[in-house]
Amino acid sequence: MSQQASTAENFSKVGPQESGYSVREVNDFFGALADDYEQLLTHHGTSQSAHTSRTIRDKVFTPEAGGYTPQAVDSYLDQVEDRFAEIERRLYIERYGEELWQDSLEELRALLRGRLNRPDGERFRRPSHRRTKGYLTEDVDELCRLILRTVEQGETLLPQKIRSAAFRSAVGKNSYDETQVDAFMSRCLEYLQDML
Repeated sequence: MSQQASTAENFSKVGPQESGYSVREVNDFFGALADDYEQLLTHHGTSQSAHTSRTIRDKVFTPEAGGYTPQAVDSYLDQVEDRFAEIERRLYIERYGEELWQDSLEELRALLRGRLNRPDGERFRRPSHRRTKGYLTEDVDELCRLILRTVEQGETLLPQKIRSAAFRSAVGKNSYDETQVDAFMSRCLEYLQDML
């Protein structure tokens, strides 16, 4: 992890006419992650601007012609996110104890179950405008049923299953608002990471 910056510079790049991730942004981001990771490892206090597993998960890079290959960056970023989540969990338990950790996990589990237990087609709001594209309800509901089995029955579900989900586009009553779905899936990822 201390070699984050050099790792970033070794990412493959797309062709000059193709759209990739901004080279400067990726290099800067991984450089900042290396610093924040070292602070976590040494138990030094981190600043409010320090990255966490959640900010890593939500990071979006500016498109750039000839930039870094998105798949390569995303794949490595997933690994870094998992490492941050693991250390964050360990530090939380060291600071507040296992019982409080389990309480927070149960609180998140209850939050997820509330939405996951809603009927198919009713789990999320529709896009604000009728012609605005959203995610196909059928695709989202299928993944939600899988997550529900994990939450309620303890079935194993790796975070990558959510990360690699590709929902088809739809409009009208057959669609869910993308922003709301993305935010919820981020919380599901958080839960799965905490369960590993």
